[in-house]
Amino acid sequence: MGLSSREVTRVARWRRVPSPKFASATQYGTLLILLTVWFLGLDEDFRESRIECIVSVPELANQLGQDTEKIPYKDQSWLGFKTRSRDGTLSRHSFINLKELSFNYKIAVKPPGETWRGMWQQNDIVAKILNVREVKPRVVRDFNDEYPRLRIFSHPNVLPVIGCCCQPPTLIVINQYMPYGSLYTVLHESTGIVVDTAQALKFAIDICKGMAYLHTLEPYIERLYLSSKHIMIDDDLTARINMADAKFSFQEKGKMYDPAWMSPEALQKKQDETNVKASDMWSYAMILWELATREVPFADLSPMQTGMKIALEGLRVTIPLGISQHMSRLIHICMNEDPGKRPSFEMILPILDKMKE
Repeated sequence: MGLSSREVTRVARWRRVPSPKFASATQYGTLLILLTVWFLGLDEDFRESRIECIVSVPELANQLGQDTEKIPYKDQSWLGFKTRSRDGTLSRHSFINLKELSFNYKIAVKPPGETWRGMWQQNDIVAKILNVREVKPRVVRDFNDEYPRLRIFSHPNVLPVIGCCCQPPTLIVINQYMPYGSLYTVLHESTGIVVDTAQALKFAIDICKGMAYLHTLEPYIERLYLSSKHIMIDDDLTARINMADAKFSFQEKGKMYDPAWMSPEALQKKQDETNVKASDMWSYAMILWELATREVPFADLSPMQTGMKIALEGLRVTIPLGISQHMSRLIHICMNEDPGKRPSFEMILPILDKMKE
């Protein structure tokens, strides 16, 4: 097969283009032969298109009468989803000016701080004003470093911190308002919500999924103490772990305000000497007991008495006979006295799903 005059001209032009240096003329000639053979092996129409129809994309668009003006990207993936629309909006904010917040009324006053119901940009919010003795520069630095890890928008069973206000001496953590309050409120106060066996199991599964996700995070958020008071209930009766209840490193250490849900080793040892994830499983077992019995653990004792008796006298909850055998067995497994023998949340999730069937 011979070359047409047109193709010979093209090859000749190619040879006049400055080329990289080769070790010898033989290598240069070999490369030229290989390229010629490859070129002849192509389809005639394809060769013509490769040579004559190379047009830049903008030029081709102009020839077709298309608009080449750049359109800025706008994320609308969350449209049409009730929960995601709210999260999708709030997740874009971080630092919030104190002047943008309006406080309606005080919800609670606890040693870690005051909790207020309020509004921010037409969103119902809960603002926790941290109780810090002295807001030093180190405290401000730690606050700004630690709070972003609480802004977890990627799991439906985790209630994220949507932002913070850092205007010393005021430190505020802000999250969404949950209409039904905490799981503790739903179970033990008059809210009008019927928590039957199916709903209780759904709450248990929601909490298990949320904790299983949190346990995958590195580094793990160690100062999140699990109890029914730190589980919020959304308007669709979804249980969500409240990240705003996690303690900061500069807050009082060693103070346990809800010892009834804490493991014995967590009450006996320092935090860095305990298996935090195993302690979370004990706390989860207490929530399972709470869901099954509808009772407050150790309600007849003060928090101090409860903590002392659990840590030093072996005080434990008793499982009444009316609880199902499967739930009773699961509570016993999760409350194993040996922290190393307690299961993980991923391990018990299939068991809970099976109980739902």
